[in-house]
Amino acid sequence: MSLNDRLDKVLAVAINPGAYEPEAVAALRKARQLVKRDPALAFNLPSMVYPLPWLDPADEASFEVEISGVSEFWLPIVLNTMSEQAYVLRLKSKFICDFATPTTVHVKCDGRETACEAFKEHLNSLVGYIHSRRCESQSAVDGMVSDSVCG
Repeated sequence: MSLNDRLDKVLAVAINPGAYEPEAVAALRKARQLVKRDPALAFNLPSMVYPLPWLDPADEASFEVEISGVSEFWLPIVLNTMSEQAYVLRLKSKFICDFATPTTVHVKCDGRETACEAFKEHLNSLVGYIHSRRCESQSAVDGMVSDSVCG
């Protein structure tokens, strides 16, 4: 009888619901001894590392943009909204502010192509909203769009 067959029989006794408890415990101890003697008998567990779908290099994209003329009023709103959206889309993001007056924000995002496109659309709608508010109140945002947009 091979060691593999013997291990199977010992494990069958160990997990049999009809076996007495001392008999099952003794069978488990015997199974451990057999595996210690020949480690090749141990189960080869599959790797628990799986490639994540959003790390597929074929689908990776990068998005960079510079937003200039952000007023002090809009800066925290813009940064918070962009940060939240990048987090929801699982993008690696970087926002760098040049605090000249008015402020310029450099935005860089890396991740799925679809996520980068969604972030770009969100950013365009955010800037569009700010532009619409600028047309109502010229002091809120300075220099983000040319004057011809409001006219």
